[in-house]
Amino acid sequence: MRADPIQRAIDDDLVPVLYAQDPIAFVSHWFSIVVLVAIYWPDIPSPHLFALCFGFYGVANCAGLALWLCNRRWPTGLSPRAWINLHALRGMLLYSAPGAAIWFAFQSPHTDLPLLHTVMLVTLAAGVFMSNGFDFLNFVTAIPFLLLPSIALHFSVHTFDRTILAIVLAFFFCAINVYALSYRKLFRRVVEARVDQQYLAESLAAQKLVAEEASLAKTRFFAAASHDLRQPLHAIGLLAASLNDGTVAPAQHAKTADHIVRNVEALNQLFNQVLDLARLESGVTQVIRLHFRLAELFERVGSQYRPQAAAKGLALRIAPTTVVVHDDPVLLERVLSNLLSNAVRYTEEGAIWLGYRRAGRRSGGYIEVRDSGIGIPLTEQERIFEEFYQVANPQRDARQGHGLGLPTVRRLVELLGGELQMNSAPGRGSTFRFLVQAGDPARIVSSLGDTVASSSTTEGRRVLCIDDDPSILEGLSALLGRWGCVVRGVPDEIQALQAIDEGFVPDAVLCDYQLANHRTGAEALFAVRDALRHAGHGEVVTLLITGDMASPDLEALSAKGIPVLHKPVTPARLRRTLESLWQQHTAKGGESSTDAGTQPPVAIDGQR
Repeated sequence: MRADPIQRAIDDDLVPVLYAQDPIAFVSHWFSIVVLVAIYWPDIPSPHLFALCFGFYGVANCAGLALWLCNRRWPTGLSPRAWINLHALRGMLLYSAPGAAIWFAFQSPHTDLPLLHTVMLVTLAAGVFMSNGFDFLNFVTAIPFLLLPSIALHFSVHTFDRTILAIVLAFFFCAINVYALSYRKLFRRVVEARVDQQYLAESLAAQKLVAEEASLAKTRFFAAASHDLRQPLHAIGLLAASLNDGTVAPAQHAKTADHIVRNVEALNQLFNQVLDLARLESGVTQVIRLHFRLAELFERVGSQYRPQAAAKGLALRIAPTTVVVHDDPVLLERVLSNLLSNAVRYTEEGAIWLGYRRAGRRSGGYIEVRDSGIGIPLTEQERIFEEFYQVANPQRDARQGHGLGLPTVRRLVELLGGELQMNSAPGRGSTFRFLVQAGDPARIVSSLGDTVASSSTTEGRRVLCIDDDPSILEGLSALLGRWGCVVRGVPDEIQALQAIDEGFVPDAVLCDYQLANHRTGAEALFAVRDALRHAGHGEVVTLLITGDMASPDLEALSAKGIPVLHKPVTPARLRRTLESLWQQHTAKGGESSTDAGTQPPVAIDGQR
């Protein structure tokens, strides 16, 4: 119970409630002592016992006041529950004396004394109800000691009037307990409401703080992004203006054009990196886990960065491995590309190592990228995962990157269900690693080393393209035709269904997200699936293409089995996506891995 936050709040509120009435109770009990002694004084039965009983009553009353003073002086000296328990002990000692003292009334020859004493006890019981009724322990250690002796003695007399009085007292005892229970429930509800309001206020304050931090981060992000975007644009503008100068030699023109090309490439790279982060933040990046040989992935990324490493005199070592992993090859390639790019950029001498380690694990292991570069100080190791933050580039030289690689890597690794680990020290290089799961060699469906030119996966495939933009439709048809596909291009859902009625059974359906007449590509794809199913054909590969990253519908489409590509889409990226979908479709035997009419989500946002 003490671990319950509501009970802790109740205890915190009970302590001041219980102790608030103690000074008044102290005076009331001394008044009771004086009245009871006065009514027994003419003929005190058993004087020695009487003196002992009322002496104990007075000492207990003084002890109760002392406990109140201690609580006022040292309120935090004990826990709230300890103060409540001490108050209950005080009540048991204090109220047992007047409750037991009624025995003297039944020993007295005066027949009215039991009634007078009982009236005094009922008065005290009403005070207990008002001051202690909110706590079960304090109530049950006072009321029974106060009333039960009186009830028992009245029943023992065996006269009509005393029996009736005993019954009334018993009814009063039961009623006061019932009302006290109601008071405790009401008190608990009041405390719960207060705790809920306090929790809501704290939650709102925390959310406000998070929102303010997010706003500051967003401001910093856009400030840095606008700077890095404006720099190449400014340079391009100046360089382009110089091309209009007829007095400049052709060699200088060629040099200027080369500078323009490099700035355009830098601008395009930054734009793609920002888009990648936006996709990850919006939750539209989809994941597919395939079984593939890790060595093939290592070779793909290694071939991209060996020339850059060699140009700086660095050795790029890739540890041979025969392991098969079960993960997303597209997203993993983006992770490794960013890590190797950083390693090459921040290493001036030595070597870069890429490999796989089991690290004592029975299943799976870690992919590691190590370098002998400048290293990262401990105070900077969390900040390097902030967008546009770079340790060794305070001048924001775009040639050293833009500070988006590591933020992208961390988000991608988290998307894959892992955690990016880092070990680095200034002058001793850096090591990044993350966990991957072991795969099954028997379930490998293709080689990552297959090139676009040599692949025959697309040859003879029938593709239905749906797009209301004639130029895009023409471009898709021409591109797919060069790959050996049989293409049918239509502008809307109605003509797509008409093509199926005419006997065109596609192996894949490509559809734009925003279509004419307020229709979406998702609706068109579902309609095409239903038409194929009613015609007796199996499941078909579907692919949605969109430039929208903020629509809440896009994330739901993944759960419904519709992969999404985000514009701009390069030809190699489109082909790689289609090949992956067809390979998976073939591996599943043409059947969905979930329910009929769906296909599993696919990671297709990787740049190619």
